[in-house]
Amino acid sequence: MKIAKILVPVDFSEFSEKAVAYALYLAEKYAAHITLLHAIVLHYEDIEEAQKFKEYEKLVEIQEKHTLQQFQKHNQQADRQGISIDSKILRGISAADALLEFINGSDYDLVIMGTHGRTGIKKWLYGSVTEKVVQHSTVPVLTIHSAWEKLTIEKILVPVDFSEYSKKAVEAALDFAKQFNARMVFLHVIAQEVHPAYYATSYDSLFIMDPHLQERSIKNLKEFTGGEIKSAEYFTREGRAYKEIVEYAKENQCDLILMATRGLTGLEHLLIGSNTERVVRLAHCPVLTLER
Repeated sequence: MKIAKILVPVDFSEFSEKAVAYALYLAEKYAAHITLLHAIVLHYEDIEEAQKFKEYEKLVEIQEKHTLQQFQKHNQQADRQGISIDSKILRGISAADALLEFINGSDYDLVIMGTHGRTGIKKWLYGSVTEKVVQHSTVPVLTIHSAWEKLTIEKILVPVDFSEYSKKAVEAALDFAKQFNARMVFLHVIAQEVHPAYYATSYDSLFIMDPHLQERSIKNLKEFTGGEIKSAEYFTREGRAYKEIVEYAKENQCDLILMATRGLTGLEHLLIGSNTERVVRLAHCPVLTLER
């Protein structure tokens, strides 16, 4: 996977500070250039009232000047590490939409963003700029939770569902593993479809019902990933895909989850959601999602 140009959207929160630190780590490894990007959000009511426009323009200019000052500490850190860096400021009605328009019209190789990891009612009410970018970006997106401290990649988890989407993830993971001399873990989650009426009752595991299922799944995993890879590990689990992926990564101290997104939209996305987006929200470690 080529990484020559890295884009880091920042809002100067603890979440984006972690993203900048991780970008500096990767840029040093790949000799890549970093662009810091900040979006100043405008409001319809302020723009549409002509009499307030000049006053509002002055306020935005003050925000932009302050933003440039905040960029300076990151620029100085990059200079100390010998990393090429620049910064840009956008204006837009929606931060997510402004970022996506910029990203999808660019030639960056990777976007790195912090994530708030919101769940439940907070996620429903406020949404997530990061998740919207993950869903719609045409550029791979790497997300970092604010609690993540490590700046090393020693173990990479690659969830595989045997689709063309996960084929891309396998190929990218092989490149990452070579670059960082990291171990790879390939994981396939087998979902047993159970009607909600039976959630409270017990049912037999698929691995009990079919004693050879796990063996066949491991064999298929090895074939799908191009044959047994030296030092790689292969596992299957049963359950909800996103939950098993997140739990496996945490239990086994993985440093990176690398997976593709199917890019569900509209009603399909509302009803089904996305395993990738749930992993991005809940995983303790960085998650790299590839464009659909």
